[in-house]
Amino acid sequence: MGRFWLAGAEPDAGGSDGICRVKDGDIHIEVVAPLTEWMVPVAGTPSVLVPRTEETDLVVHGSLPVQPGPVTLLGARTVKRSGLLTPLGGDAAELHRLRADWCITGVHIDGPETRFTGVRARFTHLELWARTGALQIAHRTAPPRQTTATLEPGDAVETPFGAFGEDASLRVSSVGVMGSPGPWGVQISTYNWLQLDQISGWTLDEALTRFIGPVQVLLTLLAGEECSVTHLELEIDGRWCAVYGHKVRPAATRPDSENLLLDSDAMPLDKVAAWCEMANRLRPTPQVISSAVSGDFATLEAEALALTTTAEGMDRVLYPNARRFDEDQVSKSIQALKNSDVPIEVSDALTDALKIYFYEDSYPTRMRRLADSLVEVAPRCVGRPNKWKQEIASLRIGLAHALDGKSGSTDDAIRKMHAQVLSLRWAILLRLLLEAGVQAETLAAAVDSSTRFRRDERAWHARLPKVFPDAGAESNEATSPSNS
Repeated sequence: MGRFWLAGAEPDAGGSDGICRVKDGDIHIEVVAPLTEWMVPVAGTPSVLVPRTEETDLVVHGSLPVQPGPVTLLGARTVKRSGLLTPLGGDAAELHRLRADWCITGVHIDGPETRFTGVRARFTHLELWARTGALQIAHRTAPPRQTTATLEPGDAVETPFGAFGEDASLRVSSVGVMGSPGPWGVQISTYNWLQLDQISGWTLDEALTRFIGPVQVLLTLLAGEECSVTHLELEIDGRWCAVYGHKVRPAATRPDSENLLLDSDAMPLDKVAAWCEMANRLRPTPQVISSAVSGDFATLEAEALALTTTAEGMDRVLYPNARRFDEDQVSKSIQALKNSDVPIEVSDALTDALKIYFYEDSYPTRMRRLADSLVEVAPRCVGRPNKWKQEIASLRIGLAHALDGKSGSTDDAIRKMHAQVLSLRWAILLRLLLEAGVQAETLAAAVDSSTRFRRDERAWHARLPKVFPDAGAESNEATSPSNS
């Protein structure tokens, strides 16, 4: 409970008493006097009132009598108004209900363009990656018997963060919390913060796009399940302010499994910093793979189409200068078309294609390049690269041009598509980790020991026999030239 008013207004003159509720990322405000006008007079006829167009993206300030005191609500908009009297004059009691995207506690800021110098967050899977082990337990079996718990958070691990032109510092720290002793003992909790300090000045949206989102995607890919942001804080004017919103889930449960594909030993903090830059450079590829791992796609066909398209986009960004025809070849071909007897309509279409896209590498060539990049890291993921390329290319063409028809809905076709999707998902995931700087031998060892990989591998080995021949069969596909 507190008092709320629009940013820029005076709390006493333009404010209203009300309640702010924040639960599971949903932010609601209810005030007893409207923060914005409900009805406005028609121009030229002041006695005629009509509903006013509701404003969106309002900035609301609040003052609470208890901690955190001042609050700022961003992206506020009206969801309901309840009036006791028809607003035809005089004061009318009205309950004004609003919903907001974000709530920043402990500070009043001007709006979403406000910049800050630090950001830190906690994630459901961060501790599994950090492996800091701050809590030590010792048992004494000889009299006097006792058990001792020692909390040793240790020094924070720190690395430079130079992405986006910053001269900042990325650090992971350990925190321990001990409750008060009671009849049933005492609880000790440990957790980690991932913190970015000394940034030049980011907005909230920039922090989510450049740092929070990429780390959440990374932990999702490493865990093989959705990772949630449980706490988010911004450093504003030298103090840390908690942030609540639809992307922050304080009540998210911790994972049941403790297995991550890579932890901080295999993918140290400097690689996490490199991942943040790479995830923005290659977007939306990491985000699409994260959605696939999290099970966000409604159908298998939707996931297959998204992954096959994303794989092409990733290759185009990684190899921007790759082309099958050089500029001289294109120029000579265009000139030859002009001097030929080819009908003008056909000549113009071919000329446009040569200028716009036809000179680029073909889709099969791009998929072969993806497979070749993983032959030494995860050969069991791509099998025979040339055959694997053909499988992925046929999947993409069939989906994009609706060539499968009714045959694509049979049980065997669906199982085959599932195997193709799993293999492609792993191939893109591993290629992203390589691009972030994870060592090939480290990644190969992680794949060999991954129960998730072995589970998915059984599916594509069973359904793609041409790509993954029986054990003992040999193939020279890995070194054969690409057949586009």
